[in-house]
Amino acid sequence: VVTAAGAEFDPTALRAELARRLPDYMVPSRIVALDRLPLTPNGKLDRAALPEPAPLAEGLSGPSRPLTPTETVVADIWAKALGLAAIPPDRNFFEAGANSLTALRVLTALGTAFPERSPTIADIFNNQSVETLAAALTAGAVGTAQVVRLRATGDRPMLYCFPGLMVNTREYAPLVRRLGPDQPVTGFVCYSLTDARKSVVSVEDIAARYAEIIEKESAGRPCTMLGWSWGGVLAYEAARMLGSRIDLSFVGMLDVCDIDVSFAVGALPVLTPEHRRHLQENVASWLERSPMRADWEDLFRRMDPELHEQFLAYVAAAPDPLPLDGPGVGSKEYELWTFVDNTLLYRRYRADKFDCPIRVWLAGRSVERGLNHVDWGRYSNRVEQVTVIPYVTHREIVDSTMFHDSFAASL
Repeated sequence: VVTAAGAEFDPTALRAELARRLPDYMVPSRIVALDRLPLTPNGKLDRAALPEPAPLAEGLSGPSRPLTPTETVVADIWAKALGLAAIPPDRNFFEAGANSLTALRVLTALGTAFPERSPTIADIFNNQSVETLAAALTAGAVGTAQVVRLRATGDRPMLYCFPGLMVNTREYAPLVRRLGPDQPVTGFVCYSLTDARKSVVSVEDIAARYAEIIEKESAGRPCTMLGWSWGGVLAYEAARMLGSRIDLSFVGMLDVCDIDVSFAVGALPVLTPEHRRHLQENVASWLERSPMRADWEDLFRRMDPELHEQFLAYVAAAPDPLPLDGPGVGSKEYELWTFVDNTLLYRRYRADKFDCPIRVWLAGRSVERGLNHVDWGRYSNRVEQVTVIPYVTHREIVDSTMFHDSFAASL
């Protein structure tokens, strides 16, 4: 950062403003003030000449008191993930620079350090400092949470946010900030980031878990649901399951697309016998080396011949080799496994009609690309609005201030 003449440099305030405008993974963990930006002879930024950030930026200091053994382990894991020499026990991880990807890496490290306690991504989001997370681990109060309290306070009707595939509730944080302190918000943990995935056999299984929580909390009180991407399908199914047992204001559908056309039922690729045999040999060779071999073999057993053929074609078209970095939840191999497993669940799902109130927001770039958005009018006669948010992609819409303002007005 180069400040304007006479301006004060406040990295905390700057990060807060960036967090309001950007996805959390794009907000810099540390910000360094410079007198000027180094430039190359042709006037472009000379990245190689930028100074390394100090080990403890933004006023972070080490522990202000002796740490317990559990706190020491948690603090070391987080400091390493954030690239810091130390992190105070009361410092919020995300204010110190963490994001969703950092949290996934930390979750893997915590699972190794505390294998008997099995912390989950929800435990990290609900305990955002060393002392609170260590206390939960010490008390054994981890591994069971299925929800994240994005905002626990407020008198307005509860908003339930449903996760997309391989993402978590942190993506809704900018929207929560926009909605203000009077709007309580509960987010659900993506099933693919929990051990519950091992027992999931259908979309209905996943939605039923969320529906049970909503019914316990919102029976007799109004609430609203919002689902981004794959989460929109889960929100619809949960609403259908609950029916008249809750007072539902509306279900918000945020750029919800149908199944990838490469895996659509009946979309058979054309593979010559020789090409198919070559792909099968490549997959077999990769499978022998895969750390997730048992998971993949179980998934292949559940595939029908059509889906297996589509998977081979997907492998042929992929720009990169099949990944071998599993099984951690932040690995590319786990992400691919989850995508294919999710495709299998989605192919088997048949939505029944249910006349719940639905309001739709579409990403302008998704519309321009002709993505296969779900036509909710096929399932409900109460589609009350369809709003296109211009100039944003499927990934960007959840962070769009224009969407935030539109959704706030709709609430």
